[in-house]
Amino acid sequence: MFNKSKKLTKEIWWLILLTGIAGTLFGLVALFWPKLTLVTLVYMVAILTVVGGAVALFEAITSIKKDRLWWLALLFALVNIGVGVYLVRNPLIAAALFVIILAIVILARAIFDLVVASYMEKQEGRWLWIATGVLGLISAGVIVFYPVAASLAFTWVLGLYALIHGVTTVGFAVQIRKDIKKLK
Repeated sequence: MFNKSKKLTKEIWWLILLTGIAGTLFGLVALFWPKLTLVTLVYMVAILTVVGGAVALFEAITSIKKDRLWWLALLFALVNIGVGVYLVRNPLIAAALFVIILAIVILARAIFDLVVASYMEKQEGRWLWIATGVLGLISAGVIVFYPVAASLAFTWVLGLYALIHGVTTVGFAVQIRKDIKKLK
């Protein structure tokens, strides 16, 4: 199995290279044009929601005679399409919802970390749970009180990650190509 995956990697090294280049370019765009990146991500999610709704609509219609709950799939599809269209027409609301959901997730995780810490006895890792819980509470508060800055910060972190991952992937592809040349 290892030899098959090694052979496949050698055959598609150029796809790995393209992936790395795309990630690097995305990272640079996200770092230098974070607002454009955030708006683009919002539109992509909105369009994906509409497309997913359209696919679900097709599935619901084609399963009318086969599935007793076809109407539930139809309802889900129509809601998806409606939400997607609304988000496409109102990208600022979509971005705000994204930030609110992000804050809720971080807040829930922070509370979870603090609960875990409260159940731990005086163990070595307890202070880490407390620290992450407190940092999570602070982060959620910052997101709630400074949503625009939080959105931009998210975009920068995403861009930095994509840049690092992209450059690493390009390096990996170049190394694979060198290894292939050595074998020939």
